[in-house]
Amino acid sequence: MIGRARLAFTMLGFGYAFLYLPLALVMIYSFNESRLVTVWGGFSTKWWSALFANEAMLQAAWLSIRIAFVSATVAAVIGLAAGYALARAPRFPGRSLFGGLVIAPMVMPEVVMGISMLLLFVGAERLIGWPDRGFLTIVIGHTTFSLAFVA
Repeated sequence: MIGRARLAFTMLGFGYAFLYLPLALVMIYSFNESRLVTVWGGFSTKWWSALFANEAMLQAAWLSIRIAFVSATVAAVIGLAAGYALARAPRFPGRSLFGGLVIAPMVMPEVVMGISMLLLFVGAERLIGWPDRGFLTIVIGHTTFSLAFVA
């Protein structure tokens, strides 16, 4: 029994190392003085100061934070309502269709969903002139994907 527990913890340790060791190495090498990743040139914060001096990078980060906040909030509200309807209302017309639509983003590959939403937005923009691809369409895509997990 102790051997089995030791094997389980060893496998768990290898799993965590597989997942988190690359992240730790990227964090460590972000303080590398050298431009080459393979050569350690000494400890430096010059790349971090260059990052915070890059206005385009900061604007992109701020846009990502805004998109994350809006899409998570909207997905939480709509997903809560959808989950409540699926759990508390045993019978209503179209329940199976509604349940399938809610769960579809979870079982569909993300690339397929992203390309199909892009084609939908491009077609809608050509047909009715709305929506322009940008903040709103990104929020709609992220909300649609996250809603299934919330519900």
